[in-house]
This record gives sequence, structure tokens and C-alpha cells, in this order.
Amino acid sequence: MFLEEPVDLWCNLVNLLKNDKLFFLFCLNIQHTMATTTSLSLHCPDCGEPCGFGDPQTGHTCRKICLIPRRKSEGAVVAVSAQQQCSPLGHSPISQPLRLELLDALSLASSAAVPLSQLLVRRHAPSFSPLMAVAVSAEPRSEQVVAQLNVPWGAWGRLAVEARLQQLALEVQHRVSSRLSSLQEEVKRRSVEVRRARRESERMEREKREAEQRAAELARQVDVSVEMLASLRQELMEREEELNLKHQEVCELDRFVRDTAFREASAKIRLQGFIEDLLERAERAEKQLQNLHTHSDTGSPHGHLVNRGAPYQVGHNTSRHSLTQGPLRPPSGLPTLRLKEIQTAGPSTPPNPRRTYTTADATGHTAKHSSIHCPSCHHSNKSSKSMMCSERMRMRAWLFCVFTYLDTRSLLTAAQVCRDWWSVARHPAVWTRVSLENARISSKFLVTLSQWCSQTQSLSLQNLKPRSRNRKESKEEYQKSTRGCLEVGLEAVLKSAGRSLLSLTISHCPNILTDRSLWLVSCHCRALRTLTYRSSSDPVGQEVIWALGAGCRDITNLHTAPLQPCQQPSRFSNRCLQTIGRCWPNLQQVGVGGAGCGIQGLASLVRNCAGVTVLELDHMSEISQEGAAELCREGLQHLHTLIFISTPVTPKALLHFNSVCVKLKNIVVQMSIADYFEDAESEEAKRLFEEIVSNLQALRKRPGLADILQIKVDRP
Repeated sequence: MFLEEPVDLWCNLVNLLKNDKLFFLFCLNIQHTMATTTSLSLHCPDCGEPCGFGDPQTGHTCRKICLIPRRKSEGAVVAVSAQQQCSPLGHSPISQPLRLELLDALSLASSAAVPLSQLLVRRHAPSFSPLMAVAVSAEPRSEQVVAQLNVPWGAWGRLAVEARLQQLALEVQHRVSSRLSSLQEEVKRRSVEVRRARRESERMEREKREAEQRAAELARQVDVSVEMLASLRQELMEREEELNLKHQEVCELDRFVRDTAFREASAKIRLQGFIEDLLERAERAEKQLQNLHTHSDTGSPHGHLVNRGAPYQVGHNTSRHSLTQGPLRPPSGLPTLRLKEIQTAGPSTPPNPRRTYTTADATGHTAKHSSIHCPSCHHSNKSSKSMMCSERMRMRAWLFCVFTYLDTRSLLTAAQVCRDWWSVARHPAVWTRVSLENARISSKFLVTLSQWCSQTQSLSLQNLKPRSRNRKESKEEYQKSTRGCLEVGLEAVLKSAGRSLLSLTISHCPNILTDRSLWLVSCHCRALRTLTYRSSSDPVGQEVIWALGAGCRDITNLHTAPLQPCQQPSRFSNRCLQTIGRCWPNLQQVGVGGAGCGIQGLASLVRNCAGVTVLELDHMSEISQEGAAELCREGLQHLHTLIFISTPVTPKALLHFNSVCVKLKNIVVQMSIADYFEDAESEEAKRLFEEIVSNLQALRKRPGLADILQIKVDRP
């Protein structure tokens, strides 16, 4: 098979190994071994078994690998291997194993500079017979041994190539094993690093969780501290308010004591003057009575005059004593009536002596007695009439005290009882508060009512209805004919009240009272303080607010939120809120709302009206924490009542209001499922609404909101 190899392959191998001294050593050793094969023993030099090297029919297999260093200085290593079966070249000298005695001939030099080589035996090769490679140290003296041997070139070249290939395979295996060991060490090192990194990652994750827990705990502590600070601030403000109230009470008490002392001194002075005047009048009356007695003594017996004059003196002295000693304090409710009663009943109170005198002596003195008796009779008739007038005036005063507490319907009913009740029920002082609610009235009724409303201070018109619709009248015609039908009567009432009207409420009167009513208010009631106008058909607009602000500059309480569902939702917008803030900077109570209002308009309102104490938001969009922060940044420093009616608000917004508004004492949240979801009947909407309600209810457990927050849920 060796002779059949291509020529170029051998040429390349020869060129590769031509300068190698090991090539010639292999050649010489193999030639010498083959030449002496017949004279060698038939035993295996490694294991000692009979192998029959000379017998071609017998094959020996030695599975033992011998690593026998011949000399320590030479460092030779021999590895022997054989095939289980004979190759096709078994009869050739090349196929026989080498004798170990050749190692003595080949290991000539004692140089230790050259490292040991190794030999690898390839078993079961597909195209070669078993080979044996021998690696020995090379020395300069080996050239002499080569020169003494004569070996063919082909056989020695094959063996040299085999040895070289085995050496290369060994080197590759060695490098692979070394590389594999280094990779294994690298893997171990990387595994250690991975475990270390994993432990570090777990440690960092644990530290992260601990840091998050500490951050959550700190956040909770911050919230608790903020709430405690807010509660302490609120308590401090309450204590300051209590202290101010106590100080005001002390000041008022001092002022009351001073005023009382001054009034007592002035009352003593007036009482002293009244007593002196009364004594002077009593003395004059005594003198006149004495003159009258002396005048009557000329035509009458003396004894009678003495006996008749004594009772007068005794009675007069008694009355004088009672006037000087008794208190003169007329009732505070009816001073004018009691004074008239005293003036009319005073002369007729004492008994008349002239009547007894005329009945005793009826003969001889008729003309004289008649002249004295007639004035007495006339005076008694006048006294009875004055008594009747005083009783009637007293009854009317009592009726007046009672009728001031009656409502409008009761006053109209009481006027039908009698003439006295009618006269009292029609007095303008009784109609200071006019309230018409849940009634069907006309404009003529308001015109008639305006005759008694000259002193009206409060006017309330709520849920009024116009006339009933005729059968032949369509709905459009009915709406057109009843639109603003009560404005003529309202104008008459407003004209009659004038500047005495301080409070006006118009609510739930759609179509019969429009925003033109506010124009009338701005023209006739310039001293108005409180205004409430709520309508679903005609909400207030910017022009009406501007006219109202120009006419009524003293308004402090304003509620103009449209009723829902509103027919014109965009009419009351942010521009209206800005106009309200510009027209009334001294507002204290404000109620606004609607779909057209937002945070921008509210911010402008609270910025211009810094003294707002009550803020009511009705049917507005959701108030978040950012919106609450913007509102509190612009104002609301004096706010003590905050009301949300059908206006969604987040828990964080409520917490922000409570923490920033230090004077806040009451928060009312009135909510329903329709404020959050359009489909209020779905199960998902109900579940989410219950979660929202539970989140808001949880705020009541906080220390700062326990006594402030009120949640009112309108469930279907």
C-alpha cells in the first residue's frame, strides 16, 4: 500500500522531514531491527510471552503499554502496541515490531537538553499496519551509527512519517487537554464569580426591599406627621379663635357694664326728675282741691265739707305715697300703648265725691249740683271709650308679636279671620320675610303682594309653577306663553322692597323666571347681600353677571350653579367665574358648578376672592390632587367649609385640602354612581363605585379627618 501512495505526497513529506535528524535515526533503527529479526528470540520483550515473531501464521497482541526509561540521563520512553489481527503486510519486514535492543544503539548521547518524546500507537487503522514509534534524544554521535547502517529509503520514510504524525497528534492532545483544563479552571472561576454575583444580587435585592420598606415607613411617618401637624395647627387655630372669642366677650362685658352703669345713672336722674315733677303736680292738685273746697263752703254746711274733704286728703296722700315708693317701669313691649292707657284712665280712676253730694242733698241746690255733675258724666263716657281703644291696641300689639313668626301662607289665611287680624296681617312690618314655595301663582298675585312688601328683607321663590295648560294649547305654545310670566309681578315686588331687600332666592322656577330677573334685581335692589339663582332652562351668563356686579356691589353670598340636567350647559363657564371674581372681591360664600367650569376658572375666582370661607362645587369634573394644589396655591386660606355635590374628588385631593387649608372645619362629599359612570346598572360599575366609596370612607379613620369629613352616598 505504501508504494501506491502518490508521489507528490511523499515529496512533501520528504521536504518536511529532510532536515530532521530523527528521520535518519528511525530509518537506521528499523533497518537494523529487520535485518536481525531472524536471529532474535521468539518471546515478547515486554510481557515475556511467546509471540512467534518469525511465524507469519501466528499473530501476537500485547495490550500492555510499557513505559520503561532505559536511562535517566537518556530519558527514552517506549510504547508498544499491536493489532489483534495481522495486516496485509505481515510478511514484510516493516510489519514486524522493533526490538528493544535498538534503544541501546539509538540512545547514544548523554545530552539532557533535548526533552523526551512520546509515541502513540494507533490501533485498528484503516489503511496501515500496526506501527511503533520510538522517540529518543538526538546527539551528534548518532551520525556515526547512521553511517554504519544501510537502510532502504521507503520503509524508513514511512516509519518517520508515522512517528511524526503520532507526535503531532500527541502534541494536539496535550494542547487540547491543557486547553480543556484551563477552560475548566476558567469555568470554575466563572462559576465562582457567578455565585458571588448571584449572592451580591440577592443581597442588593434584599437591601432594595429593605430600602423600599424603610421608604414606605418614612412616607407613612411623614403622612402621620403631616396629619398631626395639621391637627395641631387646627387645634392652635381653634385655641386662638377661642382666645379671641374670650377676649371679645370680656370686651363686650366691660362695654356692657359701662353702658349699664351709664344707663343706670341716667335712669336715676330721669327717675328723680320724674318724681320731683310728680310731687309738684300733686301739690298743685292739693292746692286746687283746697280752693275748690273753700269755694263750696259758702253755700253748704261746714261739717259736711270737713267730712268730705278728709277722705280726699287721705286718698291723695295714699296715692302720693304709692307714686313715690312704687316702681315706674312700663312694659318694654308696648310703651306707647301703656302711656295712652295711663293718660286716659288716670282722671277716672279715683272715685267722684260730687256724685255722693248730689244724691244726699237733692233739694234746694239743683242748678248748682247739675252744673257740677254734668262734667263728671261726660268724663266717664270718654274714659270708657278710651278703655276700649286701649284694649284693642293691646290685642293688636299681641297679634303683631305673633304674626311676625308666621309664614306667607299662614298670614294670608289669618287675614280672613276678622278686621283686627286683617289690619295686622296687612301691615308691612309683618312681611319682612316672604317665602313662596311649591305653589301655582300668577303675576297679579305678586303685584297684589307687593303692596305689603315695602319692608321686605328676604324674598324666596322656589319650585313655582305657572297656570295649567289648556286642552287645545300645544306644548310649544304653552312654553312660549308662560315664559317669563312672573317677571312683571316680581318687578313690582322688587320695586316695593327697594333697598330694604337683602336676600333673594330664585330656584327651580324654569321658564317662568329667566335670567332677566337678575337684571331687574340689579336695577331696584342695590343693597342686596345674598343671591341664589339656580335654573335648568336659563342659567346665568357673563353679561348678566356683569350687570349684576355693576348694580349690586355688596353681595357676599352668591350661589349660581345651574341645575342638572341643564339645557344650556356651556352658558355658565370659566369666563363667568372670572367675572364673578372681578365683580365681588369680598365674597365669603360661593356656590358654582356645571360642565363648563374647570380648574382654571376656579383658580381665578379664589385668587380674586381671597376671603372665601364656604366653597360649594356642584356637578363639576373630577378634582385631582394637582387641581387641589393649584386652588390652594391661589387662595382658600380662610376656607372653613368645602362642599362637593355630585363632583368626583380623589382621596389625595381631600388630604391636600385638609393639610393646606388650616381653618378647614367641614368637608362634605355628596356622591352617586351616576357621577362616575354612565352605565350605572352594570356590575363592573357598581364594583368600582363601591371601591371608590370604601377609599373615601377609609379617610375618616385618619386623625385629621375623623371629625371633618362627611360622606353622603345616594344609592339607587
